[in-house]
Amino acid sequence: MPADRSERVMDVVDGALALPAGERAAYLDSASAGDAVLRAEVESLLRFEAAAGRFIEQPAVQLDAAHWATAEAAGLAPGAMLGEHRIIERLGEGGMGDVYLAEDTSLGRKVAIKVLKRGLSADGFRQFLREERILAALNDPHIARLYGGAMTPDGQPYFVMEYVEGNDLDEYCALHGLDLRGRLALFRQVCAAVNYAHQHLVIHRDLKPANIRVTPEGEPMLLDFGIAKLLDPEGSGEPAQTVTMAPVMTPEYASPEQLRNEPVTTASDIYSLGVVLFELLTGKRPFRVKSQRVGDLVRAITETEAPRPSAVAPDRRRELAGDLDNIVRMAMRLEPERRYRSAAEFADDIRRHLEGLPVIARKETAGYVAAKFIQRNKVGVIAAALVALSLIGGMIATFAQARRAERERGRAERRFDEVRRLANSLMFEIHDSVQNLAGSTPTRKLIVGRSLEYLDILAAEAAGNEALQRDLATAYEKVGDIQGNPYNPNLGDTDGALASYRKAEAIRAGAPGAVATPDAKFAQGLSGRSMGDILEAKGDVAAMVDYYRRSLAIFEELARASPGDEKVQDERARANETLGDGLSRLPEATSERRRCYDRLLELRLEWLARFPVNPRYERSLALAYLKVGQAAMPDADRAVASIRKSLGMLRSLAERNPTDERARRDFGQALFSLGNAFIEAREFAAALETRRELKPLRETMAKADPTNQQAQFDLAATEADLAEALTKTGQPSLALEPGRRAVAMLEAISAADPSSALFTRNLGLAQEKMAEVFVAFGANPAASVSERVAHWEEARSWYERELHSFAALQQRGALRPSDADVPATLAEKLAQCGKAIEALRK
Repeated sequence: MPADRSERVMDVVDGALALPAGERAAYLDSASAGDAVLRAEVESLLRFEAAAGRFIEQPAVQLDAAHWATAEAAGLAPGAMLGEHRIIERLGEGGMGDVYLAEDTSLGRKVAIKVLKRGLSADGFRQFLREERILAALNDPHIARLYGGAMTPDGQPYFVMEYVEGNDLDEYCALHGLDLRGRLALFRQVCAAVNYAHQHLVIHRDLKPANIRVTPEGEPMLLDFGIAKLLDPEGSGEPAQTVTMAPVMTPEYASPEQLRNEPVTTASDIYSLGVVLFELLTGKRPFRVKSQRVGDLVRAITETEAPRPSAVAPDRRRELAGDLDNIVRMAMRLEPERRYRSAAEFADDIRRHLEGLPVIARKETAGYVAAKFIQRNKVGVIAAALVALSLIGGMIATFAQARRAERERGRAERRFDEVRRLANSLMFEIHDSVQNLAGSTPTRKLIVGRSLEYLDILAAEAAGNEALQRDLATAYEKVGDIQGNPYNPNLGDTDGALASYRKAEAIRAGAPGAVATPDAKFAQGLSGRSMGDILEAKGDVAAMVDYYRRSLAIFEELARASPGDEKVQDERARANETLGDGLSRLPEATSERRRCYDRLLELRLEWLARFPVNPRYERSLALAYLKVGQAAMPDADRAVASIRKSLGMLRSLAERNPTDERARRDFGQALFSLGNAFIEAREFAAALETRRELKPLRETMAKADPTNQQAQFDLAATEADLAEALTKTGQPSLALEPGRRAVAMLEAISAADPSSALFTRNLGLAQEKMAEVFVAFGANPAASVSERVAHWEEARSWYERELHSFAALQQRGALRPSDADVPATLAEKLAQCGKAIEALRK
């Protein structure tokens, strides 16, 4: 039935139901305005309403089987017509009704038609028609489409769905002999489809293998979203009141809250997915009772934690014990709030298990994390251990030879070169092989410590050896990157990073031929960029920009001399990018910053055209679009368009490289920038949606490597931004928790590295966002005077803490030029708080 037609029918039905029975005929004469078909449809629904009674109000689990036995059968024979659909055959019978295979004569396609059993009230069918458009809008390749719904001539509701050929999920796995990994991979696709529906505010409520059909091509399809329950679209978190159209769940797969007739949320689908996975892994259902009484089964599900799959399937204990046990049981926890927060998180934990990563369903002890790391990096760990042993042995041998240098100088020099090569191997081979792996920070920290020891020993002996000095400078720069460069996963040691970079700079400046060769100039350009990066973190904006300008000048000169040199052209583009980043800290340099980014984009497009199949250049182009978008404000349309283009490219790269931490961080940075653009454009709802998408990504990265300060900092900034967006969308009560988490995390990060101006500055900004939460509370006229006074006082307290943070930056000379007016602005906000408190107390 067309949407506008169904709405017209429902409006007339609503009007008739509001009148006494004796007055309805006159009303229908007027409302139908001569439309006999409309009047017939309305009268059919009114008769159906009168006969339906209060059946629909019964909880599904209390329905008596005898009730269904006395219900009227559909009785549609092959060849019968329902609207434009010709019945081909009856496929089966379910709890809701009969299912038929039919042909859509207008479109020439096969469809499945489900004719509901009697028991649906007119109110229920009205609700179904209103939800129909939302359900029909679900457009995921793994969800069978709902095409629409109507009434049979004798008043039975039916709806038309996409017909899916294939086998039920459990049958497909058995027929094709899928192993454990194959079953888990198929199940992850099911989770993705469920997550898509949840994101569109639809809950399935009856997930089971029979409602998951797998096509002959091996693609899972979810069926029966026609019985779904919609979430509250206003985002209150409370489930909307929707109608139960029939026994809409299978008790064996239902969640405890469904069986208790409590409100249903997305967590209920997570539980049912857990049951489905349990059965896929073991071939058995988790709860079995000796009696045939439904009540005994309901008690078992609602009062008992799920068993471990490995205990139910002892022949598969070796495969299931550990992670898979914990994953299934987390999905099936009795308390909804303790399950996975989303189907996507559920699927991601399975991915982590398949890739040998720690799973969130299991407590991360040091031994567990270490075992996982070794399990997925056996070759690298063994190699690192051998290299470390070789280094120690080499160093001991070198010192022994040094004591006999007069007698064995030649042999000592050979040993010295061996140590040098081993140190280089440690930094440039072992480290590079693990730097983008989640959870590798402890290994990288060990490498840094050992490398600094070896590098300092080598530096003491490097005078006059040009090749060794060049290698030493490069190695010190790499150590600095790991220690505290804000553009790399780092250990949060900005002082250590600055010291390493200064050592590299001093070596390069004093090396023979320091400015003579292209290679030496190239190295100095890289060194200048690294110095600029760390000076930004330290808050020295003027020195940072100076180093970036010098770096760009070097690469421009080299690019003119070597137009075909791929490395030089790449670094020339990067130098434009980093100078643009640095200029963003200077309010008066907006035009120059945009020119840098436009030049960056031009260079990246030119180079990708020369090497079109190159993920590295694809990433570089995506980041160029991101920078152009960041600089485009206040032109919100241009900014959002450019950032979205970057986001699509970076999303693709992250999906193609699921274990690459840098790829995921790039994608997160694009989401972060898109949220900022929406905030600047005052599109607060869009900013909130973006920041909610970003949070689980950064949570996963931070949890995967708790010692990675960059990941912890990114998560803290995300929590603060989420609090800001919630406040600006009028939800300050929801902003409290993420705001407090952000402050707590940034306080810990700043305490670990008090010399970092970047950390201190962001702590101050998080404190300001907390103040704004309480300003929103204080401005609420519905609160009592005493409550509002307390809120304004709390806001004042947060502004004072922010002022303290920026005063610390000012004392260290680390305020950015763009922060120059912060103290005055905070003074105004403190005065505003005082005036509000004084006015309320009068």
